[in-house]
Amino acid sequence: MSYQVIARKYRPSRFADITAQEHITGTIKNSLRMGRVGHGYIFSGLRGVGKTTAARVFAKAVNCQKMIDDPVYLKEVTEPCGECESCRDFDAGASLNISEFDAASNNSVDDIRLLRENVRYGPQRGRYRVYIIDEVHMLSTAAFNAFLKTLEEPPSHAIFIFATTELHKIPATISSRCQRFNFKRIPIPEIQHQLDFICNAEGISADADALQLIARKAQGSMRDAQSILDQVIAFAIDSEGERAIRYEKVSELLSYIDDEHFFMVTDAIAACDAAAMLDVAGMVNRNGYDEQDFLEKLIEHFRNFLIIHNLRSSKLIERPEPVRERYQKDALRLTAEAIMAMTDFLMQTQRELKFYAEHQFRFELALLKLIELGRGTTVPDEKKKPLLNR
Repeated sequence: MSYQVIARKYRPSRFADITAQEHITGTIKNSLRMGRVGHGYIFSGLRGVGKTTAARVFAKAVNCQKMIDDPVYLKEVTEPCGECESCRDFDAGASLNISEFDAASNNSVDDIRLLRENVRYGPQRGRYRVYIIDEVHMLSTAAFNAFLKTLEEPPSHAIFIFATTELHKIPATISSRCQRFNFKRIPIPEIQHQLDFICNAEGISADADALQLIARKAQGSMRDAQSILDQVIAFAIDSEGERAIRYEKVSELLSYIDDEHFFMVTDAIAACDAAAMLDVAGMVNRNGYDEQDFLEKLIEHFRNFLIIHNLRSSKLIERPEPVRERYQKDALRLTAEAIMAMTDFLMQTQRELKFYAEHQFRFELALLKLIELGRGTTVPDEKKKPLLNR
């Protein structure tokens, strides 16, 4: 049997398994219990946060025979049973009651007319025929217009679920006829927890710091995190069979710039040490790191300092505990005003850097400029106040 990637192997098959979208799954389950199932839904949000997965579980649930026949199960469980004929057909990809369309490649008026013709036919078994249209914002204006009448007066057996990453591109005439659900970006701790579950299921040992790094790299997308984990496993599991994922391996694969290098920048600013700052610039060049990426992460580094200045706490800093303690220790070495000025300068440098042929030279000048911006702004020790809480 061919290998199945992690994102498909561990795809949720129940509402309860969909991560961090309880505000949506709870609403859908309540509508199923109350028999208030709508005919049109829009699922919007970042890529890889569960839009299509939730649509598939919803489509599976509305035709689950156990949920139809057993009111107690419907009220108390409200999940597709996975055992009835309808659920088995769905799991095998043989259900004729569920149709998926990719609007990115089927976006013409003719495609919508064909869909409208198919909508007339009732379900094979169960109550509904469900049409999941992915990337619906890619439909042409004419295709949207051709769909209006069907969406306004659909057959009683039809449910349309539109998934999109760009809600603003959907005409108001379409969105006003649908229930809209906005999927949230998945928090790093919840992504990390799911990655830990997958590693345990696969018999792989993983450092918590390594999984947190993968979760941060995914930027709120569970599918991205799972794809990165697949790549990390292939890279980190050595030929001798040690099934372990270590932080150093993940950092190497993802070309991750360690937090220590950014603390070196602020150390050089506080000490007005130009030589140390040029050493950091040389490190970035020698290791082949992208200057734009370094500046982006340096801005995040200063943001973490501002969190300490304003909240007197590191609870919003998504880093391992030793790094958070380092932020607590070093944040007050510079004033908040100086950090804001440096952040503004770095954001301007980011915009300008792409227009320079000599990136390295401009990058070095930018780092040296940070020393000038920070000169004379170090907070005296007697004015530093201890953190109130963490």
